[in-house]
This record gives sequence, C-alpha cells and structure tokens, in this order.
Amino acid sequence: MASQFRWRSAAPRIQLFVSDLTATGVVRNAIAIANEAAASGYEVRLLTCRPDGVLRNQIRPDVTVVRLVRSAEKGRSRRFQLKQALLEYRRHCREWRPDIMFSAGNHGHLLSTFAWFGLPGTKLLRISNDLDHGDPSPVVSWWRSLKFRLISNLADRLVFVSRALGDHPLLGLHLASGKAAVIPNGVDVEGVCAASHQPCTHRWAADRSLPFVLAVGRHVKQKNLGTLLRAFAIARKSRPMRLIILGDGNMDETARLSALSLDLGIADDVDLVPATANPFPLMAAAGTLALPSLWEGSSNVLLEAMACGTPVVASRTAGDAEHVLDGGKYGLLVDPHEIDGLAAALVRQTGPDRVQPGDRVNAFSRDKTMARYVAMFDELVASAARHAPIERLA
Repeated sequence: MASQFRWRSAAPRIQLFVSDLTATGVVRNAIAIANEAAASGYEVRLLTCRPDGVLRNQIRPDVTVVRLVRSAEKGRSRRFQLKQALLEYRRHCREWRPDIMFSAGNHGHLLSTFAWFGLPGTKLLRISNDLDHGDPSPVVSWWRSLKFRLISNLADRLVFVSRALGDHPLLGLHLASGKAAVIPNGVDVEGVCAASHQPCTHRWAADRSLPFVLAVGRHVKQKNLGTLLRAFAIARKSRPMRLIILGDGNMDETARLSALSLDLGIADDVDLVPATANPFPLMAAAGTLALPSLWEGSSNVLLEAMACGTPVVASRTAGDAEHVLDGGKYGLLVDPHEIDGLAAALVRQTGPDRVQPGDRVNAFSRDKTMARYVAMFDELVASAARHAPIERLA
C-alpha cells in the first residue's frame, strides 16, 4: 500500500521502539509495522536496546536499526537495559525529530514517555497487554493504573491490539473519547504457510504415531507453563504424547520448569527448546498448540498455529482468544487454572474428534492490519502538517 505525501518534499519520519529483537509477538508486530511503513514511503528507524536478536534478519534494508545501549551485557534483565537506554533514546529523538514516535509494546511505554517528554512529534502507544494481569495486589494495581494514567495523558493516540482490552475501565474511557482505536494483530497467512513447509528438524517430528503438544512463549508467570506441565502429566495417562515448550526465559524459571518435569515423572517426554525465528515447521508438525496464558493482549502464536492448520487449545484469559476462536467453534477454550479441564482439552485436540481451526485465520490477515496502521500514520502526519505547516529543513 503506497502513501502519497504531496504536502511536503521530504518523507515523513517514523520511529519505533522495542526493547530487543527476540522472537516475541510484540517484536514480530513491530517489525511488520516498520517494514510496511518503509514500503509505504516513510523514513523509518527501529530503536532497540539490543539489535542482535533472532528476528534481526526480518527487517527491511531500508529500515534503520538504532542501538540505544552500546555495552548491553548478556544476561542483564530487560528492566536494567531499559534504564540504560533512556539518555541515548532521548538524544536520538531530539536530534532526529521524527514526525511519529511509536512505542510498540507495554514494556517500553514508561521509558518512551520519559524520552519523548517536551519534544515535538506525534506520540503513539500500542497497548499490547491489559493492566490487571496476574491478579495483582492492591498496591501493584494502583501503581499500574497510575502509570497508565500518566503515559496515556501524555500520548496523542493509543492503539489497542484487541477489543478485549477495551473492557478495562481506564482503557475503555479512551476508546469512548476517540483517542484510542482497536487494530487487532494480524498474521501473514501465506508467509506462515510457506515457512511451515520447511523441514522440521526436531527429533520428535518424524514419529507421527506419538503426537506432541507445542507451547510457544517465554518462561514467565504469564504463560502459565507450570499448569500446562501438570495438565500434560494427566493427559498422557489417557493418550501417549509429548510436550515441547519453545521459548526463552530467565535461568531460574527455566530451572523451575525442568525441576517440575522431574517431580511429575514426565521429564523424558518434555523438551525445552530455545526460541527460533521460524517456529512454523514445528507448529505444523504438532498435534495441538496449547496457549494456557493467564493474560495476553492478542496472541500472535494462536493465529500462527491456526495458519499452519494446527488444532489449538487456549485459555479464556489469553487476550482475544475467545473472539478469535468464536467461542470455541475453531478451537477449545479452557479456564487457565483448571488443570483437569486443560488435560481433557489436550487429549481431545490430539485425537480423532479434534476441533479444527478451518479458515478462521483469514479474518485476521496481516494485510488488513498493516493497511490500518498506514492509514493512521497518514492521517496523523497530515493532521500535524495542517496545524503546523512548517517544512523541516533538509
């Protein structure tokens, strides 16, 4: 989709921020948006603390990647790296003067707000997760609400990745006022299908007589992987199966999952595999994909598995999973805390009466999503030009 900028000679500038380039949904979406903006005539820079993640080679050559933390040490937490990035982030904004400053995921919003404060340019936040996730304490809930009020008041526009986010009172107010818009995540259906046909090198993929369950996500509380392990231990008593957990995490959480597998007596049938840029051959080979998350914004993984034709099991709390699966018509929905219910769903989705995803994923194509982002960028740049029609010096 091409944009035309007849009101100025120079291409408008868009700057996007993500903390790193690891294989997460936020990063995949940020790269897709950056690539589409560049293809549509924008000058695009992608700012990140660490530019050496597995998704680095998916960025178009005409998107400039800017490293904000020069001496980022491996093993340092994301929070530490975000703190280290602030001064360089703000310096870049001040010197490059982008027309649109875009924070692509919740983890970067507070940092971005500090970096942008008092600087010209349209400020845009993509709300990728809800505010009340994880049953927080009253103090944590109060802090999250206060932080959101701060960043949302300083932003010019908000984008929610799913309709479910608008159910929160604070988020819903911005939808009602018109400051926020819903742009659901989309998936490149044809691209995922093509990538899924590449050889699957995992040792379990060749044994079609023994299905495996696949979970994709970081080793963090949000993904509810401990509950999945317990449900898998029950399910395999009804049907022999294996479990692959694809993703990275901190060493403590990975060790906890490994220890739990040993305690449950299932370690020989559980494999923790590092994240990869192309998980789709593994998705296509899986008997079912399990998404037992305690919370999500809008899960890319769910859409990608459906694009591979893989039956899915998702928690009702996994963002807009209930909408994506149309109440259970295109996959099974479970309570994330009901271990027996999740186990029964794993058994069904690896058996002959599984609920298939059909062509439901076509309703969430990336082309539709990207067209809406480009249209929004065009409108924001045109509006800014009308109100301050001063050409940037070359």
